[in-house]
Amino acid sequence: MKLEINAPHDASSDTSHDRLSVLRDAHRTLIALADGVGPNDHAQTAASRTVDELARCFRCGALPDNARDWEMILEAIDHIVLNDPQAGETNALVMRVEQDVVVGASVGDSLAYVVHPDGESSRLTPSRRLGARMGTGFAAPVGFGPVKLEGRLITRRAPSVRYGYSAVATA
Repeated sequence: MKLEINAPHDASSDTSHDRLSVLRDAHRTLIALADGVGPNDHAQTAASRTVDELARCFRCGALPDNARDWEMILEAIDHIVLNDPQAGETNALVMRVEQDVVVGASVGDSLAYVVHPDGESSRLTPSRRLGARMGTGFAAPVGFGPVKLEGRLITRRAPSVRYGYSAVATA
């Protein structure tokens, strides 16, 4: 699998609170994206805490292969972020890619979709969603997959946002 990470277009003027972590070993890849919500450092802390907790799952070897377990992991992280007095709220997206199969979950409006070789695309995450985000104690993650990765897996923040990270994986 080929992996490409795109940083913000103009990192020097990027005032977003995005955090991206891509971790790989010989068999699997974890992609974790969090988009802190709000204009303050609390949003940045929430995004960082979310991505750090997902990276901890990777390091501990605990990467589920079904969507419901990813939902439960994000629900648990929601409470961890809620209990951090320095953290605000964040959107989140997590995906595990292994043997050309992707599975994961999202909270908020971060996007993931597959662009097939014929140019058609399939959205993995629901379209823009409003509701409780990570850090509220009421986040309602939506899982997806497992889906065969045939083409390019694209992840990014909501399309209306000017700056942000994206990850592209090609099977």
